[in-house]
Amino acid sequence: MHKNILKTLKELEAEKGINLLYACETGSRAWGFPSPDSDYDIRFIYRHNRNWYLSLAAQKDAISWMKEELDITGWDLRKSLLLLKKSNVPLIERFQSPIVYYTAPEFKREFRQLIREYYSPVAVFFHHYSLAQKFRAECPPGVPFKLKGFFYMLRSVLSCNWILHDDAVPPMELVKLLKYTNPRLSRCILRLIALKATKPESYDHKGETLLFNWLDGLFEQLEASKGALKINPNNIDTLNHYFIKKLNDSPDN
Repeated sequence: MHKNILKTLKELEAEKGINLLYACETGSRAWGFPSPDSDYDIRFIYRHNRNWYLSLAAQKDAISWMKEELDITGWDLRKSLLLLKKSNVPLIERFQSPIVYYTAPEFKREFRQLIREYYSPVAVFFHHYSLAQKFRAECPPGVPFKLKGFFYMLRSVLSCNWILHDDAVPPMELVKLLKYTNPRLSRCILRLIALKATKPESYDHKGETLLFNWLDGLFEQLEASKGALKINPNNIDTLNHYFIKKLNDSPDN
């Protein structure tokens, strides 16, 4: 599948007249809890030639393409850098992905350095906290719930917990987020990961009293601690210099 995905990306590159910079897997396959029927959620970053950016008219800065099990979305470099200024979580996570389909020379290393400079714990925390609350409402204890939604909640609440304990950008994989979880709970979550790998996306699950009780306590802790998080005050200058550098490096110049 990796070769087929890369072939499709190269075909999109030629069709759209763009320069592919980076492509990776996101979603449950990259998070570490796929189901047998999970799609491939492929995300990429691309660059146009320099003249494209000189137009006075607003131009489309994203590309979407879907076919069968492939869900592909690309963001233009300028859009990506502006999102990084806001510490955009989906963008940051792309560079945490354990499944990389393509990277231009030095691009992943350079972008990860920019992420370290612009990472805002408070922005990432509240993104995940909002998602955790949303999926918590969809997974009430004591009744059957979608295991998929339960894992979305788990991953977001564990990301929030990571931010309270660690200055580093939260890892993408659920297993790595268990670092600050006690062994008994970790074993319970690992068992559920193994179960999800055998069940379709539509599977309904019931139980997990231990996890729900722990989640209640963790939500209370997150609510009490969120006011002490750091805000990253970095301005846009570094991103602007990098954008100009990448345009000057473009093979179409």
